[in-house]
Amino acid sequence: MAKEKPNIKLGLPHDYRTRALVEGEVGIEGYQADIVHDFASPGERHYRFAQGEFDVGEFSAATFLRSREKAPRFLALPVFFDRGPRQRNIFYCEGKLQHPGELKGKKIGCFRYGATAVVWARGFLLDEYGLKTTDMGWYVSGQEVYIGRDLPVKVERLEPPTPFGQEKAVLARLVSEGKLHAALVAGDIGYLGIFGGGLLPKIMGEFPGVKPLFENTEEILRHIKQTRIYPIIHLIAMKTEIAEKHPDLPAKLIQAFRQAKELGVKKYMSPEEIAGYEKEKAVLEEDPYAHVLGETEKRTMRALIRYQIEQGLMKSDLPLESLFVREAFA
Repeated sequence: MAKEKPNIKLGLPHDYRTRALVEGEVGIEGYQADIVHDFASPGERHYRFAQGEFDVGEFSAATFLRSREKAPRFLALPVFFDRGPRQRNIFYCEGKLQHPGELKGKKIGCFRYGATAVVWARGFLLDEYGLKTTDMGWYVSGQEVYIGRDLPVKVERLEPPTPFGQEKAVLARLVSEGKLHAALVAGDIGYLGIFGGGLLPKIMGEFPGVKPLFENTEEILRHIKQTRIYPIIHLIAMKTEIAEKHPDLPAKLIQAFRQAKELGVKKYMSPEEIAGYEKEKAVLEEDPYAHVLGETEKRTMRALIRYQIEQGLMKSDLPLESLFVREAFA
């Protein structure tokens, strides 16, 4: 009689990277995959993973680091989703701001203070314009996934928080009305974050005057090449107890995600998406979705830790070896 396969519950997006896994074209060798993929937004998916609903799941990179600093509940796999620069995710109202430096002393909105996209945007403003997190006031429209400590800034929060996936409209309206001087939001990842052409300006622009603060593609390219950092927004994490219980599982998960991604590129990406993906790889001179912990990924994760310490979200500079499964370093 065949031995029953252990069941592993995963919380994943349903897109070209994971579709082959979700639809059973790619499996996890030796395991039965129970995959949940119906979520209102990435925020809901990450919240449910943080609450322990899944053994393996997509997770906010910044939230993962904060969780890991507090307790060793999770380990990361070298599987990175949703990458790209966050300059185009900073919005303002046309005519009310002449230079990013004018944001000092102003109130800035975001959908979650601890969201990874927001952490990266604040980090950019710090490095490029010297704007410290404590230089500005903060307004949050949505529900936090996990903070874990007291913050060094006063954060005004909408109560009750806007449901997952509906936070952008609240922020865009307040920016348009002049009640917020800027807003940091999520969306338009990968090549769209570099070259533009995504949906985010249209969504935010439903309210008069609201537009991206940074739209210069050449400046975005310069920043990427100068820093050699390519933001990681989401990654795949797993419960530490599951990794310990099934020591062969991390390697098999990495293999499955790589296979699903390769199949997804061939079968499920549109010609436009493939062209954008090729442009993204050309800028970086490597594949940002190869699912490896390379030098760019190491440098990027260290920058994310540095930014979270500056923003009061973390206290410790964690070694990468403590964050990832050992197979990431093979």
